[in-house]
Amino acid sequence: MVSKTQTLKDLEDALENGASDTGTIQKFLRMVRELRVRRSELVSQHGAKLLNSRLLGEEERWLVHEQVCVAALDCQDLEVAVQCLKKLKAKFPTSIRVGRLRGMALEAQGKWEEALVHYEKLLAESPANANIMKRKVAVERARGNTHKAIEALNEYLDSFMSDVDAWAELGDLYVENLMYKQAAFCFEELITAAPHNYLNHLKYAEVLYTMGGAENVRNSRKYFSAAVDLTGGDSLRALYGLWTATSAIKALKGPKDPEDESPLGDLASKQIVALYKAGCPAKAKIVEACVEDRSLDTIANLPMQFDVGNTIAQNFSIQEYESGSMKQML
Repeated sequence: MVSKTQTLKDLEDALENGASDTGTIQKFLRMVRELRVRRSELVSQHGAKLLNSRLLGEEERWLVHEQVCVAALDCQDLEVAVQCLKKLKAKFPTSIRVGRLRGMALEAQGKWEEALVHYEKLLAESPANANIMKRKVAVERARGNTHKAIEALNEYLDSFMSDVDAWAELGDLYVENLMYKQAAFCFEELITAAPHNYLNHLKYAEVLYTMGGAENVRNSRKYFSAAVDLTGGDSLRALYGLWTATSAIKALKGPKDPEDESPLGDLASKQIVALYKAGCPAKAKIVEACVEDRSLDTIANLPMQFDVGNTIAQNFSIQEYESGSMKQML
């Protein structure tokens, strides 16, 4: 039985190879809506042909108008977007959903202040509208106002505390602003909500390591270990973190913990080399030499900030990391 994802891919291939019949386009748009994926270029390019088609029923006609409008805004095709928006506004003059599209059109034109004022008006009518609150966050992020974006996200999470994507976004914003304690709280929430997602453990470990201090570094090793376990040892990012954290713990001064002499660092370094040998043999010897020659004194003098690209493997580009099984690096 063909999966829906494969069906979508087949329809994409058909459109990219020149198919232009309305039946194929209709199936493609339906599948995009059902799977909730973004295929803006194809939707904008082909969806416009379906706007006045007799194939569409009354309900689907307006769903397609909305879908094409959003895709056109993504592609900066303002002419098509405005055309769809006018028809939707005429059909649904008091709709908050259509109002959101108008705000997105203002965003596409770079009219940030107007968009914010418009969203505030919509929220006055529908105070708990999650989509409108998210648009406010998007506006602040788009114009580089991360502090305002943080405020808007916190306001949103006051009402929708179970939204894991919002917690992840807030955590990333805090990291961007070097607010590591607040970021750690966000990633703790994510681990509680989705304990089997290795990225939650990994990001939390990186924040703890960056914050520094013996306790935080020791705790970071635990969460790097969890990320390695959840990925079956295939994530270079998690392995590098575990290796660095374990080495840094061994170099700590002051009272020692029995677990400070854990062999996890050696195991992680061996797995790093093994992954390079399997996925990027040309770099394997260089990585192996780097791992073997890295002294504890060197690690002890490193700044307490986790940065894979600059601290651990500064001679390699991101593109070089993304090879074979090492694609989970990012």
